[in-house]
Amino acid sequence: MRPTPVSDDKWEHAVQQATENVTHIETLNRTSNQRGNSWSLPIPDGTYSRTPTWTSRTHWQHQVRTLLNSPTGTKLCTNHTTSTEAVYAVAVIHASLAESATGRSVTASRETIARRAGVSTSTVKRARRVLTALGVAVELVRGRYLSRLEAMAAESHHGHRQFRAASTWALTTPRPVATTVTPPFTKPRKPSRATLRTNAYRFRITARNHPQSGHRDPLSPSGGFALKALAFKISPTRTQARAGKTTHQPITTPRPIHLQRAAAELIAHAPALKPAGHIGTICDRLQQSGIDTTRWAGRDIARQLTTDTQQRGWTWPNYIPRPSAFLHWRLTHIDWAPTTPTERNDEHNRTRRADQLTRHAELRARDERAASEATRTEAVRTFRSASTPMAGLLPA
Repeated sequence: MRPTPVSDDKWEHAVQQATENVTHIETLNRTSNQRGNSWSLPIPDGTYSRTPTWTSRTHWQHQVRTLLNSPTGTKLCTNHTTSTEAVYAVAVIHASLAESATGRSVTASRETIARRAGVSTSTVKRARRVLTALGVAVELVRGRYLSRLEAMAAESHHGHRQFRAASTWALTTPRPVATTVTPPFTKPRKPSRATLRTNAYRFRITARNHPQSGHRDPLSPSGGFALKALAFKISPTRTQARAGKTTHQPITTPRPIHLQRAAAELIAHAPALKPAGHIGTICDRLQQSGIDTTRWAGRDIARQLTTDTQQRGWTWPNYIPRPSAFLHWRLTHIDWAPTTPTERNDEHNRTRRADQLTRHAELRARDERAASEATRTEAVRTFRSASTPMAGLLPA
């Protein structure tokens, strides 16, 4: 059966329709400001102008918490059969998905918000009703099934099929809420040492270049004399620094690295000996016991303590109130002169490696002897086979 031929008019109309659809899809994706891995419904013109933005993410969450704790918020939660904690959890997830500058473009589905907030989908619906009643959230577009061109635009945006789009929400801060709810108290940051040094330097330079102010009395304490700067200059610490002396003298010499490593390994293999304070107490106990930590690793010390405990018929206590004292008492009752388990293991490995090398040498020599005998036998056989035809040519 031959296909029905298409007229030129129908073909031109189809091409024109396809071109218009592509142009419409590109315009739709460009004007709707799509972002993320899902396609959101376009916002009607003028909707954003009627919807105020939030002050900030932190302030909005504080405002929601304050409104929920008020009698109005508690009554709304009771009327919608939900709790203030569930509503606040849903609000926090909405805030995390919104644009940081405006609080808009919350396009996640109810299932996604419910999964992140740890609540059910019905709880998300009730929480949204409470937030809408409080005036801190506005549904800009209701979610629905996509049209044919919208589905094509969604596939052009993220590359996979999409048949539905979630609602688009905006988080707002109405004027009454902004004027009524005070912002959260923020503790002033303590200036850093660099900031203090910079301020002192600027104050010292200013006092040196401008010792007197034009509108103050020269003898006034605030006239510009850098009393603090002068006291800072003549302080003993600054004098020692100018003389080339070190202002911070080390109190003690640092502990050897092998001693610190042995203490750390000991605590790792014997957690009951972990001190409540600094690990340096364990280092001091190991050093006082006379243990050579260049030979005895922390794992070997823990193994030796376990062996000594088993030989004495003891058991490790579950709780040790004074780990460092207990460790010192145990270490003084053990002889640390013999070889360590690591040394014995290394000696065993060296002996085994030497035996393996000797065995390999014997096998290699045997293979060489066998190869030489086989080569000699083959050479004799070849010579005999080559000399057999020439036997008839020799005179009798």
